[in-house]
Amino acid sequence: MTAPIVAGQPRRMRQIRAALSLLVALAFLAFAFYKAYGYLQSDHGTTVGSSSCMTGSAKAPVALPKDTTVNVYNATTQAGLAAEVARKLRDRGFVIGEVDNDPLKKKISGVGEIRYGSEGREEARAVSLALPDAKRVNDKRTDAVIDLAVGAKFVDLAAPPTCS
Repeated sequence: MTAPIVAGQPRRMRQIRAALSLLVALAFLAFAFYKAYGYLQSDHGTTVGSSSCMTGSAKAPVALPKDTTVNVYNATTQAGLAAEVARKLRDRGFVIGEVDNDPLKKKISGVGEIRYGSEGREEARAVSLALPDAKRVNDKRTDAVIDLAVGAKFVDLAAPPTCS
């Protein structure tokens, strides 16, 4: 004897399969949206470049060196350090303002300090590409001029970003 066929069993199986397929499709779409949202929140694919390869992202652009005026100050006892750093920054396209000993007369034990105001935030980021270990200090100035005080642990500027 064969098992009796219960009315509706094949229809019930089709409903379960359809529900499972829908759940799998929704899970896949949720994962895809999650990945896409994370990709959009990161800096992938939104780089903005210049002829000097100073880059940033569309959400946080970096000022171009030719738009950035930098005062270079020596905050160490090593003679000529500010002039050397100013020459290297000028070679990278930065506009150099004053070159002198630190007017604040601070002796900086680290690599340096990048001093800026709210108008110079992007310019400070451009300088920090050359000195990534320098401390950024918002000193509330009202212009976009950057002061770079070179400290005792300064060795050399970081390599400029490479063009690809």
